Amino acid sequence: MIYRCAGTRLEFAQLGFSAKNTRVNLTDLLNRERVFRFVRFATVGAIVAIIDFSCVAVLSRLLPPLVAVSIAYFIGVTCHFLLNKFWVFRCRRKDYAKQLVQYGAVILNNWVITIVVVQLCLSTFTSNVLIANADEQLPYSSSMAESD
Repeated sequence: MIYRCAGTRLEFAQLGFSAKNTRVNLTDLLNRERVFRFVRFATVGAIVAIIDFSCVAVLSRLLPPLVAVSIAYFIGVTCHFLLNKFWVFRCRRKDYAKQLVQYGAVILNNWVITIVVVQLCLSTFTSNVLIANADEQLPYSSSMAESD
């Protein structure tokens, strides 16, 4: 979104409305690029889910469940970050270190939640790591969306 400061009001140039005019033109909201971006975003989500579950399925045969989930998680979020950055949002910012620190803070927090929820699922109602991992994915998968 393009922001432009004009005196005391902030105009949303891309959407075509300002603080004085809050009517939103539906064609501006549903323009072609936004629809394609949404489709790309949904595609990335599906690809990352497939990567995550495939990695858990393979790694859980070789490693303890929480180690398998952890490795799969970090592989998935790496793919998520790169696909969203370069394909969905087409972000060309060059401050990679800052982006990785910001993204990493969120990812580490979510990883801790993932491990806790998977362990809770494994210790209470299932011994299948794929089911535990699926239960973990549902509540907060949308918190992984990147904001550029």
